[in-house]
Amino acid sequence: MAHTAKELDELLNDIELKCDPPIGSKESNAFMLECLSLIRHKLPPISLEAVEVLQAYFMGRATVEAVNDMRVRCWEHIAEHYKGVEASNPEVSAIRAVIFPLGAQREAEQRDIVDHLSFFLMFINQVEPHLDEEERLLRRHFAKCI
Repeated sequence: MAHTAKELDELLNDIELKCDPPIGSKESNAFMLECLSLIRHKLPPISLEAVEVLQAYFMGRATVEAVNDMRVRCWEHIAEHYKGVEASNPEVSAIRAVIFPLGAQREAEQRDIVDHLSFFLMFINQVEPHLDEEERLLRRHFAKCI
């Protein structure tokens, strides 16, 4: 079991070296949604709305434009309501975390999964740490890469 972010990063490095999946891959998207579900009870309304847009997009009921619009709305929400608040603030982190899967749809073929998921997990864990569950989810969603 992983007990540190460094151990998760090492696992992400293994995944990238063995498979090099794009950040918008099915595995990456499913992993990010499940990680967000771990902190769902702490997500502010804008983040919950973003998760709904992502789920609709993955089921073919929303467009990539709707996903992009939601990403912009999240950034605007941070600028309007959290000016001067540290990025490590749990509410800001909850919004920043959901921006990662939103942005991944725009640049789905980008291949830097280590940085992408490492920063995503940093924001998730600033809301509420779930390192062991995140390791389990990485191993499940990227089983072919480990």
